[in-house]
Amino acid sequence: MESGEIVMKAFGYQKDSDELIELEEVSFQSDIEGLDKLIKFLQEVKEQHMKVIGESELCHSHFRDWDDDWKSDSTDIIVVTTSKI
Repeated sequence: MESGEIVMKAFGYQKDSDELIELEEVSFQSDIEGLDKLIKFLQEVKEQHMKVIGESELCHSHFRDWDDDWKSDSTDIIVVTTSKI
């Protein structure tokens, strides 16, 4: 990997499966309010994860834990960041 190269991977599960698979593409279907909420979540995750850089190899946050309006039949979004120690 070259210096400064951004590495981003997406993983997910098919419904009714426990097998984690790497995704080639991710699509979000939402209204503007939902996009605003997702953007705020990602901004907060970035701020919180930056505070623990170097303390652990991986850090993760769940959208379902962050959003008070999250419903159990909704998709959870989990953001995992890696620390370069």
